[in-house]
Amino acid sequence: MAQNFSLFEVILKGGWAIGILVCLSIIVFAILWDRRGYYKKNLKRREDVMDSLRSYLSRRNYTEALEATDRNASFLDKIIHAGLEAKTEKNDVKQAMEREAKAQLIKLEQRLPLLATIGSIAPYVGLFGTVLGIIRAFQDLALANSGGAAVVSQGIAEALISTAAGLFVAITAVFFYNLFQARLNVAAQEAEIVISEIGERLES
Repeated sequence: MAQNFSLFEVILKGGWAIGILVCLSIIVFAILWDRRGYYKKNLKRREDVMDSLRSYLSRRNYTEALEATDRNASFLDKIIHAGLEAKTEKNDVKQAMEREAKAQLIKLEQRLPLLATIGSIAPYVGLFGTVLGIIRAFQDLALANSGGAAVVSQGIAEALISTAAGLFVAITAVFFYNLFQARLNVAAQEAEIVISEIGERLES
């Protein structure tokens, strides 16, 4: 007689490994939500940032340029703001912008190492849960003394759910980690261009 197979019940019976993977998946999606909002707010197109400041810089109206960078407050605006402040205080403009760029990149990279770590360990957590589940299934078979494969089939299915869950969490974490890193690489290159361009304008 066929046994009823409920995925939800299998997940509930998956043991502590599934519990850990559920917690890891919650952390992954929390990081994704947090970084998505932060990047949407802070990572603006370099062309848009420069266009919003071009008229002020061409007229050397640094006060209004400072106010504009304060209002916009994007990643590149903060770097330019540091350069404008250095200009008004007669400090090294490029050095100030490079220092601010490093500080802002650190903020952009926050929580990404955790995402990478989860992507690395999740498959192992799933595999460990699978091994324990299969051991438990064969122990049930030994205790049952009859029933053959029917006794262990659901237990093995429950165990394999751990592997599937581990791979799902790992693939999600690694995919978005690489996506975010690629975006940060672009942001770092744009920062270098802005530092060079604004530095030439303010030091001329």
